Order: sequence, then structure tokens, then C-alpha cells
Amino acid sequence: MLRKEAAVDPLATLMVGTGVVSPQQLEEAKKSAKSLNVPLAKAVVMLKMASEQTLSLVHQANDLVQDGTVSVDLAIRAVRLARQQNMALADAIGVLGNVHKKTARVATVTTPLTDLLISCQMVSMEQVGRAVMQAQDTGMQTGRILVLNRDVSSWMMQAALHGLLLARDNKITADQAQDALMAVGHRRISIEQALFELGLYVEKSAQTVKIGELVAMAGLLSESDLLECLEIELNKEKQFGQILLEQGLVTHDLLESAIVLQDMVANGTLRAFQAAEALKNVCEKQVSVYQAVAELDPPPMAPQKTISPCQLLIQSGLASAQSLKGVVDDSETSSIKVGKKVLAAGIINESFLYLALRTHSLYRQGFLSADQAVKALAACKTQNISLDEALSKLGWFVPARMQWIWT
Repeated sequence: MLRKEAAVDPLATLMVGTGVVSPQQLEEAKKSAKSLNVPLAKAVVMLKMASEQTLSLVHQANDLVQDGTVSVDLAIRAVRLARQQNMALADAIGVLGNVHKKTARVATVTTPLTDLLISCQMVSMEQVGRAVMQAQDTGMQTGRILVLNRDVSSWMMQAALHGLLLARDNKITADQAQDALMAVGHRRISIEQALFELGLYVEKSAQTVKIGELVAMAGLLSESDLLECLEIELNKEKQFGQILLEQGLVTHDLLESAIVLQDMVANGTLRAFQAAEALKNVCEKQVSVYQAVAELDPPPMAPQKTISPCQLLIQSGLASAQSLKGVVDDSETSSIKVGKKVLAAGIINESFLYLALRTHSLYRQGFLSADQAVKALAACKTQNISLDEALSKLGWFVPARMQWIWT
């Protein structure tokens, strides 16, 4: 009886797991399918959430799951790869079979991830038990199941995974991860912000971009896919690039391009946002990584547009040039010094000061261009939204860890 309750709908899981629809779109499609008395896939097409061609691929995968040929997990990865490379589903399964060396995983009632979520009262033992059983049935990760079941928000899952990875790398303790996650749950902030405010950990400056971050910045990795890969990294301790390959999220050639661009960021040839743009063009235009770099506008060797903390405040609309005159020098490069002076003068409040400091940090660390920094901060001002919301609306992924380095 319990096994039956734990069963999942493979078609719906495939749609969400492959990124064809979001969990919210799935719920909307289900309601429409019920009211119109049509199949779920038909409702998805009618609502223009996905094309018939894409749904045909999902149906093929679903048929293979239903007859026991492949697991839900393999079906999801194969559909991802088939869509990205415009190949047949059978060919995608063959490719994944060559790159995937499955690590034996014994499903237990709890893991470090579920232990952390339970200790912070984010989930119950009943929810975890159901997710573990579904994970056994589908081959998917327990954390991903918890998010798909809406037992845990993707925001909380991201915070929990990042906290555990920091603890694994001995940057924080397990208790500190729990304290920070509790703060995240109460205020819906990133775990990096919670750690910063608690005085427990701050990322070092001048850090190079990680492979997963670079692929996500290029728009080739969704939030849910990134979370899944982080969970696998935590559970199986594999290289992130290998995980991306096994999950059907990148090809060998695209991964090699990402590694070349990562090295260019590390040696100062490119900034992270430039590397992301180049990787996006490698994928979309099917050009070599070196051609993609050469075609960047402006060219990588040309002087990049710079912006001081004062200029960021003025151009984003947070302060006027007149209000800053005599308060702070326009050439001042220290965000902290500028922030203290404009706050003391009552030019901006503490809330907007934090937004400006975070945005300028992303610019300083190379994850936003000067123009992007202005646009993001201006959106915060005009729409009265958080930086996270502004970046999401603009369709830009940036790592939260780079937002709390104020120099």
C-alpha cells in the first residue's frame, strides 16, 4: 500500500525533469486538461508551453519507462541531450550509455541532506520516507524528488546543498550550516548572505568561475538541473563536468569549450560574463571556442567599460550627481568607503546600500558587466524588488557567493 502511495506519474515527472515545463506550468496544464477533458500533453501544447515535436520526444521516453526499458532518470537525461543536440532519443540513450558509469547507491532513510532539512524542520520524516521510495522507483535524487513534490522549495534546496558543500570542504561546520539554513528559512535569503551576516564565512575575492556556474551563466543549465547536479556531486563525489555529461546536459565538445573558457577567466584573459557569452555562442552558433572568443563585442583585449561605486549609484538612479557632490569623490574605488559616506549623509537607506554593494561586488568580480550592473540595480530601484528578483527577471544567473565580497 505504501509503495503505491509513493508512486509518481512518469509523464509529468519527465515533463518537469527535462525542463519542458516548470512545476507551476504543470499544475496549470493539469487544471486545463481536467476542465477540457483532454490528455495532459494536449493541454501543454494548447497552452503553448511546448511544441508537439518536444512532447513527442517526451512520449517516446515515457513509453520506454512504462515498458521497463529505461529508468525515469535515464529517460530524463536522454530527452535533455536529444533536445540540445537535435538527435534521436535512441541515439541519446546510446551516447549516455557510453559516458555514464553508474555509481552504486544504496537508498537509505536519511542522508546528510535530508538530515539537515529535518533538523531545521523544513521537512518531516514522512515526506523524506516518501521521497526515498520514489527515488528508488525512478533512479532520481531524493532532493530532486522533494522539490518536485513541493515538500521543499528550490530556494531552500539550493541553500541546503550549498551549505553542505561548504561543510564538506571544511569552510564551515555542520552546526554553522544548520544555523545559516534556519536564517534562510525565516527570511528567504541566500545561505551565503546568512553566513555573511552571522560572521561565519565570506568567500575570498578573485575566485575563478566554476564549471557549473559558467554553464548556468551561459543559459545552458536551469536552476533545477543545477540543483540536481549539486546533489549528485555531494552524494557521489564526482567531478562536476562528468556529472554534466552523465546527466545529458552537455556534450564532450561543449564541456571542453567550457574548460578552456574557465582557464581564460582564471588567467585574466576574460571576465566571467564574457566567458559565459562565448560559451553561449559556441552552443548556439556551433562555432569553435576560439572563434566565439574572437567574436565577442567588445573584443576581449579591448579596454572594458568600468564603473566606480559612485557612478553605479548615479547611473542606476539611486543617487544624483548633485547629491553626491562634496560627499564622496567620484574616483573612489572602495565600495565600503563610498557606502559609509552616502549612508551617513542620508542619501540612500541601508537596504539600497546593501543592494548597491552586492551589485558592485558582482561587477568587481567579473560576473556582471558595467552595463549589466547598472541595469540590475536600476530594476531594484524602479520595481522595488530584491537583487535576486531583478536578476531572475533579467534572465541572468550569477553565483550568490560572489555578492558578499565588499572591498
